[in-house]
Amino acid sequence: MGGLPAVRTIYLDNVSTTRPDPRVVSAMSPFLAEGFVNPSSPHREGQRAREMVEAARAEVALLAWCGSEEVVFTSSATEANNLALKGLCRARGRRGDRLLVSAVEHPSILQPARSLAQEGIQTMELPVDSQGRLDLDCYRRSLDPRVCLVSLMHANPEVGTLQPVLDAARLAREAGCFFHTDATLTAGLFPSIWNEAPIDLMTVSPHHFHGPRGIAALLVRGGIRLRPQEEGGTQEGGIRGGTEAVALLAGFGAAARFARFEAAERRQRLVFLQADLRRRLEKSLEDWVPTGDPVERLPGHLSLCVRYVEGEAVLALLDDEGILAGSGSACTRDAMKESHVLRAMGIDPVLGRGSLQFSFSAFNRPDEVEEVARILPEVVRRLRRISPFTPSGG
Repeated sequence: MGGLPAVRTIYLDNVSTTRPDPRVVSAMSPFLAEGFVNPSSPHREGQRAREMVEAARAEVALLAWCGSEEVVFTSSATEANNLALKGLCRARGRRGDRLLVSAVEHPSILQPARSLAQEGIQTMELPVDSQGRLDLDCYRRSLDPRVCLVSLMHANPEVGTLQPVLDAARLAREAGCFFHTDATLTAGLFPSIWNEAPIDLMTVSPHHFHGPRGIAALLVRGGIRLRPQEEGGTQEGGIRGGTEAVALLAGFGAAARFARFEAAERRQRLVFLQADLRRRLEKSLEDWVPTGDPVERLPGHLSLCVRYVEGEAVLALLDDEGILAGSGSACTRDAMKESHVLRAMGIDPVLGRGSLQFSFSAFNRPDEVEEVARILPEVVRRLRRISPFTPSGG
C-alpha cells in the first residue's frame, strides 16, 4: 500500500530512559519464554532461576565495586529511593531526627522526605547556586549530630549538573551522618563512585544504561540496617520482599556487565556529541541560554532555555520532524507547576518556560547532531513569529 514515507526518529530523551541494548534483550529472552519459575522454589528449575538472580547480583556488584551482599534489588529507582530514606530514618527512630536533601532532588526523594517530616523527621532542603550545584558552605553548616541522613543526587536530569557527591559524602562521614546518592543517571558511566567516596546507600537503575525497565537496586553498605517498607516476604535478606523478576534481573546483569567494560568509551562519545550540538547551536540559534554547570555535567546532556517560546511547543514541532527531546520546562505535564529545579537555581520563570534538554546515548550518531542543529532553529523561528513574547521586529 502507498502512503507517506516514515519519519525518521532521532531519540534524544535518554535521561528519561535509554533504548535496550540488543545484547541485553538477548540475555533476557530465555527467561521470558521458559525460565518463568519462582527462584524460591526448591526444585532444579527454581534453583536455576536462583543462580540467575545471584549471577545478576554479582554483575551489579562488579559494576559498582561493592560486595554482592550489598546489592538489594527493587522494582524501580523510585522504590529504591523510598527504601533508602524511609528505611533508614524509620530504623533509626530518634537516634538522629534530621534529614538533609538538596532543593533540586527528584520527586522520589523530595516526596518521601516530606512524608517523613509528618512523622517528626525534620527535613531541610539545601540551596543550590545558579548552575544547580549544592551550596557546600550551607551544607557544611547544616551538618550536626542530629542529622540522620543526607541524600544528594549525583546528576540532575533537568539541567545536567553533577553534584559534588565525593566532597558531600566525606563531610557527612566526618559529621557521623549516613549518606545516600541517587546515581540513577550516572551508575553506568561513573561506576567507581561507590568505591571513591564514603557513600552508605546508592540507587542504581539499568534502564538508564541500556538495560530493562521495572528493575533497580539499592546498594547498602555492610552493617547498615533498614526497616522494610513491605512486609510478608523474605527475599533480599528480608529488606525487600516479593518474587524476583528473573528475566529483568538477567537484563540488569547483562547491562551492568557491558557498562563495566564500555563506560569510558561511552563517556567520551557522549561528551563529543553534546559538545558538537552546542557548537552548532551557538552558530545557528539566537537568544538562548545554556543551563546547568558547563563543565561538571552529565556526559551527553545539553540543557538550555530558549527565549520567547514555550518549550512544550518546541518539543511538539520537533516531534513532528521525528526528533524526540525533553523539557525541564517551567510547567510539568501533570501539575502545571513551575519547575522546582529552575526555581531553586533562580532562573526567571518566563525564561524557564522555554527550557529544553537533549540527552544522548551510546546509540546516537554525529549525523543526528547535524540534523537537530538544522531543524531546531527553524522550529524556533516559526514559533517566534506567532509568539506574543517576541519583541517587536524579532
